Amino acid sequence: MTAKPKPRQPLSRERIVDTAIALVDAEGLDALTMRRLGAELGMDPMAVYYYLPNKAALLDAVVEAVMAEIDLGVDDPSAPAEERLIRAAKAYAEVLVRHRNAMPLLLVRGPATPAALAPVEVMVAILRSGGVPPEHAVAGMHVLTAAVRGYAAIIANEMADPGNRDAEALVALASPDQFPYLSEAAAQPRQDTQAAFEFGLRAIAIGLLGSRDADQDSGSTDGMRVDPA
Repeated sequence: MTAKPKPRQPLSRERIVDTAIALVDAEGLDALTMRRLGAELGMDPMAVYYYLPNKAALLDAVVEAVMAEIDLGVDDPSAPAEERLIRAAKAYAEVLVRHRNAMPLLLVRGPATPAALAPVEVMVAILRSGGVPPEHAVAGMHVLTAAVRGYAAIIANEMADPGNRDAEALVALASPDQFPYLSEAAAQPRQDTQAAFEFGLRAIAIGLLGSRDADQDSGSTDGMRVDPA
């Protein structure tokens, strides 16, 4: 007896976005074309436009879905601001590593929907609760998220090339006479990437939260205004 074909799943915005993310995760951003997306959905590509009017809307939806995976529940308002920042940053990093092929998209297309802005709001709120003034809170958020993206890029590179050994390369290239401190650092045992990331995060968090005291000591209320991405 011939098996009956499986019923086709109904098309929806959620299914389109989930399929787009799966395609990017598997093959990279270049694979995400409307024609290819239609093929993965088993639909005419034009059907996608009923839910998302153009490619830009699709890309915004992908950014929104990736940002929505950040676990905002890790934040504990009763914890010190320093620990809250580190937890929030780790939650962001976890999602970026999981969707590392989408990272370039998040760099060029910032959050453009309310849902995508929710994690940004949490991080800015933590900075404000830690005493960072409004004019510096968004800039501080950008500094922290830049560090997270850099870490995620390092992890992605290590996953793509497990044999990559930057430390060994430095030992070979750094002359102790010309670069004594770099040579000294490169000769140390290779540090776990996660441990290095946590060290950097804590240093940034301490610096950002300490900036409030510097402002108070200087009596300055001027700050660089940075608009959210």
